[in-house]
Amino acid sequence: APLWECLLQAQGLFFEPWPFFPLARMLAAGPLPLGSSLAAVFGYIYIQDRSSMLPPLALAPENGAAALDMCASPGSKTGLLAQLVGAQGFVLANEPSANRLATLRRNLQSLNLFNCATTSYPGEKLPLPSAPDSLFPSLADGEEKAGWDRILLDPPCSGWGTAEKHPQVLRLWRGDKVKPLIGLQRRLLAEAARLLRPGGRLVYSTCTTNTEENEAQLHFAREELGLDVLPLGPLAGFSFADADLPGFAGVWR
Repeated sequence: APLWECLLQAQGLFFEPWPFFPLARMLAAGPLPLGSSLAAVFGYIYIQDRSSMLPPLALAPENGAAALDMCASPGSKTGLLAQLVGAQGFVLANEPSANRLATLRRNLQSLNLFNCATTSYPGEKLPLPSAPDSLFPSLADGEEKAGWDRILLDPPCSGWGTAEKHPQVLRLWRGDKVKPLIGLQRRLLAEAARLLRPGGRLVYSTCTTNTEENEAQLHFAREELGLDVLPLGPLAGFSFADADLPGFAGVWR
């Protein structure tokens, strides 16, 4: 058994596997908080909701790939991306907020993820070169390719999907208060489109449930940014609701 599993079992912590990802486990029994376990202290495990694992799994970067996480803190999705790309891959994790950047760096360090780098820029204004497209000449042999093949955009949102844990979000984000978030999300999507290489993959995800921040943003990405919206397939261990707008079958809602 792997070391992390031996450490957990030695402390009386036992788990059940989840079918959607080989490294995912659900705590079945234990005499102490999981965060206090030796495996957690040494960075062998990370505690997160199942749903927060979905965006990196949908992005599915190959081993050895480079991925951009545009709004990264606290780092649960970044950490899973780093696991997926492996030691020969690379994840650039951007977080605009200085306070949240410290949390991101602390989590990545505790997980011993040395294939990550962090930056702190507004996500809608990243100082990165545009990906080449038909308007750009081909790069010369040996010249570094601009742009990214794998981009994760998990933008600031109203968080309605977390209301069971944080009931105040339903009071904080009512009516017109959501409009600035919608505008920011669109600017972030436009920036992601600028950086995405032809044939690359962008995953847009939120932890909210309203249509304006989800399917309506996919409509914007398709109609205004020229991106193709590709359906996702089923995933073992999950059930998904239908999309709120026609023409977007295959979203994970």
